Amino acid sequence: MKKTIALLLFALLIIILAVNLEQIIIGIKKIDVKPPFTDKNIEYQKALEDDFTTNLPVIIIDTKKQMIDKDTKTWAKAAVLEKVPGGKSILSKPDQVMDIQINYRGASSYAYFDKRQYRIKFFKDTNSTKELNYELAGMEPDSEWVLHGPFLDRTLMRNHLIYGLAGEIMDWAPDSRFMELFVNGYYQGVYLAVEPVTSGASRLRLNTFGLVSGNTPYIVKRERIDTEIESISTYGEIAGHTSQELSIEYPASKNLTHAQRKFIENDLSTFETVLYGDKFADPEKGYAKYIDVDSFVDYVIINEATMNYDAGKFSVYAYKDLNEKLKMTVWDFNNSYNHYQWSYHKYDQFFLTDSPWFDRLLQDRQFVEKVVHRYRELRKDILSTENIHQHIDDYQMELGSAIDRNFDVWGYSFRLTLLFKKGEQEREPRNYDDAILQLKTAIESRFSFLDENIEELYKNCVN
Repeated sequence: MKKTIALLLFALLIIILAVNLEQIIIGIKKIDVKPPFTDKNIEYQKALEDDFTTNLPVIIIDTKKQMIDKDTKTWAKAAVLEKVPGGKSILSKPDQVMDIQINYRGASSYAYFDKRQYRIKFFKDTNSTKELNYELAGMEPDSEWVLHGPFLDRTLMRNHLIYGLAGEIMDWAPDSRFMELFVNGYYQGVYLAVEPVTSGASRLRLNTFGLVSGNTPYIVKRERIDTEIESISTYGEIAGHTSQELSIEYPASKNLTHAQRKFIENDLSTFETVLYGDKFADPEKGYAKYIDVDSFVDYVIINEATMNYDAGKFSVYAYKDLNEKLKMTVWDFNNSYNHYQWSYHKYDQFFLTDSPWFDRLLQDRQFVEKVVHRYRELRKDILSTENIHQHIDDYQMELGSAIDRNFDVWGYSFRLTLLFKKGEQEREPRNYDDAILQLKTAIESRFSFLDENIEELYKNCVN
């Protein structure tokens, strides 16, 4: 009898420890799951009564009740449940538990949307400044990641779709994976883990050293005015040819020397002086001497094909390695395919003809000829309507039940007017299927115009 009681008590103890271990390791408590704010007149999601199984990776972040801020980084714990065939319970033992620094990120998304955007960096421990490279969701190992939370984009996939296409077209584009996110016990919905535009073994792979002269590899970004980021001054801005500020993303500000800063300013100024000069189209002495023309051509095609209103103006990244030419990569397609928040865009217009650098490049007949030829080639495979629609269907299948879970929290977005324009309410999807249909229709409409009118770009040429 005593032996039986002892066994029962032992079994009960094991059960209690197992339950507590799940909660301690994973940091999920069965609490009301709701958006991380209280001043919105919306209903909150019902309590998460049971765990769920997902076929997506899951990140669970615990800040130990510390506030997350945009301007300062907060130490936290992150548990990662990697994707497995057949799905995995969110109460499973994490594949990895790591120390991270986390902060909010984003410009318009931070100012206008409830679903927060994050930047995280993995570390070996909180007492070390040594970063930890981790293969997040099967991507190449690195310590720094962006967690993009789609809110305006109710398909949840614009960025993932276009990053994937760009990765097949350009030398480098950000890799990304769908995932689900918990922060301090609150379910945040579907997110996209994204490689930021940085240098590293799994990223742009720029040289890690510069020369005594100041000659250095670099990454620059063109963005909206930010008083907290020191911009650089180049010929294009001084002469009034370009707008929006350029800032140096790499080398990092803490490592950037005065000589390197001057080199970058002078290097870009030399390119801009030639670009906006009379002999800009000269194949030997013109802009082609300074930039990887094919990279700029691909940038035009990807952004024109996707109707990216910000293209060339905001969220613009250019990079250059030692003794190489300037190249472009892509970033941020929230506003793509007639999805700009503040205005409706017609399908029969071009988007880069008034953007810094590209306004001038598209005045050169040789450049436009490359754009037209490359576009025709890409439409046969990577940018075929059928291929892109298939990607959309595949991504919808991959998201699966996570779509419903996401909109259990953020479903009120279907009742908001997020895409402002009087008389253009057809842009506002009322459910997920509607959002997908609108995206596919926009793709078809845009290609219908470009297929018939891409040669219209020649009208801007001055030679």
